[in-house]
Amino acid sequence: MSAIAHIPLSSPSRVPSVLGGPVLVATDGNTVSHEAVFNAARLAASGVGGSIEVIGVCEPMPGVAAGMDVLPVPAELDEARRGAMLDDLRRSVNIAAAGDPSWPIHVLVGSPARTLASEAERRDAALIVMGIGRHNPLDRLFGTETTLATLRESRVPILAVGPNFPAAPVHAVVGLDFSTASIQAAHLALRLLAPGGRLTLVHVRPRFEHPSADWQAWDAEYGRTLPPLFEQVSAQLEVPAGITVATVAVRGDPAPALLAFAQQANADLVAVGTQRHSFFERLVVGSVATRVLRTSRVGVLAVPAKAPED
Repeated sequence: MSAIAHIPLSSPSRVPSVLGGPVLVATDGNTVSHEAVFNAARLAASGVGGSIEVIGVCEPMPGVAAGMDVLPVPAELDEARRGAMLDDLRRSVNIAAAGDPSWPIHVLVGSPARTLASEAERRDAALIVMGIGRHNPLDRLFGTETTLATLRESRVPILAVGPNFPAAPVHAVVGLDFSTASIQAAHLALRLLAPGGRLTLVHVRPRFEHPSADWQAWDAEYGRTLPPLFEQVSAQLEVPAGITVATVAVRGDPAPALLAFAQQANADLVAVGTQRHSFFERLVVGSVATRVLRTSRVGVLAVPAKAPED
């Protein structure tokens, strides 16, 4: 691991007060981490200058097989379940110290991941805040856990937090591959930091394993390109006064190396950009963001790459 090189910054630029639309809190009202989720939503809304709305998604009841036919479930049953979830969400918001009864609460019927992703896009949301979710083997195997599934569907950034997520992160680590999405992740992570906090841009270099002269020459050239690239990215960041920005390059596989650095540095938040992958790519190799979300012990901010028309 190389030493952290602090980048001298020019006079701080003012962070724009409004990033986009509302911050959506996705919850079922029963999660043990809803207090942390609501706290994270307040933090995000303050950072992006948006309002907070709470959204729950109730999966429709499947039809019942009757011989060769499928009997549809009465619409009244789904409506009753939607109403019950709405009551749960209102109760959770009212009970939680971080909740606010004035927040609008919506409950929709549909597939949770797709419904959350499409609703966030329809509302031009700035961010979706969710619980970081379960980590049991069946969730990893089948990819049914809602936060992961939403991450794969969403074109809106997702902040996933566990029950110990702080009211304001002091140290955020950004996995920087110099893609647009990873740079956007750095921009957004800055908005979530506590005053006087730290942002560390971490680039994971390929592991050095080949003894050939060609590989060593390529690796040396790779190393020479990093300082100017780090400088270009830091120059794009609108760093609030009092925030420290640093850069570091490590070697290894992207997700494990990034998380190992974050743990060693006592980071509160890991931010990554996400790229679109085919179903086969997700099935065989997954993605860095997916692996980070599955194994991270701290909050995760995932910022998707924008489509060309965006």
